Amino acid sequence: MRTQRLGFVGLGDDTVSACLSMLKIIDGRSSVHWDQSVPGDADVLMVACDQQEQTRQTDLSDKPCIVVYPTTRDRPASTFTLPHPFRVMQLLDVLDEVVRTLATDSNHDRPSAIIQPAKPGSVADFCASLHRVITTKPEQRSELYCSNSEEGQLLVKPASHRFYARPALLHALNAGAVTLSQLAPYTDPVPEGMAARPLFELAWLTGANHSDGLLPWLEPDSQFQLSRWPSAAALNKSRPLLSLCALMTRRALGLAQLQTLSKCDKQTLYHFLNACEVSGLLVSERRTTATQPTPVPVESQRFGGLIRGLRTRLGLS
Repeated sequence: MRTQRLGFVGLGDDTVSACLSMLKIIDGRSSVHWDQSVPGDADVLMVACDQQEQTRQTDLSDKPCIVVYPTTRDRPASTFTLPHPFRVMQLLDVLDEVVRTLATDSNHDRPSAIIQPAKPGSVADFCASLHRVITTKPEQRSELYCSNSEEGQLLVKPASHRFYARPALLHALNAGAVTLSQLAPYTDPVPEGMAARPLFELAWLTGANHSDGLLPWLEPDSQFQLSRWPSAAALNKSRPLLSLCALMTRRALGLAQLQTLSKCDKQTLYHFLNACEVSGLLVSERRTTATQPTPVPVESQRFGGLIRGLRTRLGLS
């Protein structure tokens, strides 16, 4: 794995420290390793928006810049931008965007040269952009976002937790054979013929190939709870998934408890938690004190009646 050097210009110590901590979290998730460097030796600069013009007038002007701007301001006119305060996923997304459009020379001593962008549309890129538009503050996000694919156009409306697609694209999504571009703001009305579907269903279908672990910003030792039930259609009457919903709407539980009580395999558990997070349904909290694992027989009795009732209502028993 090659190394890229990141320099900071005009950012506060707290921001730089937070960014360096996030770089440790995403290390191994990005296609390159990121190290801190002084601006003059850096491959890429992270610049405060009020320092953007000054940077252009110095010997740093030939370096690619990620402009960091307060969320209270409009997005600056720059190729790479990052709102502040930012989260791990937002940082990973913009760094990956830089990697896709810039190539480091073989000796890593000269500024990166522009290359042809990689073809957009990997599932990882789409899921990252979906999470980004869901977590953007309501007053700063667009009403609609658009993604393109060979099977047709897909629209996302974060405010209503819905996505829109034509039948051909919905069929392809269920078959798992769709390559989607990253979401971008969309200003036109929803075209006729597009069906509205729950956003969790989109997160579940597009995240099927990313179930080998939790998303990088989710802490494995956290306790997880649902803010509300996800779409029942996406759950497909799966007993383990219905059990997870019943357990997690009642109270927050750790990974080991969820896997044991729901009798769910680890890959399915990760898939479910990631889909809930991307679609904005997951609430996670770090443990503040050490707790003993919940005894399985007691919890099984507590939730057994609830799960049996749900299965009866859904026609599973």
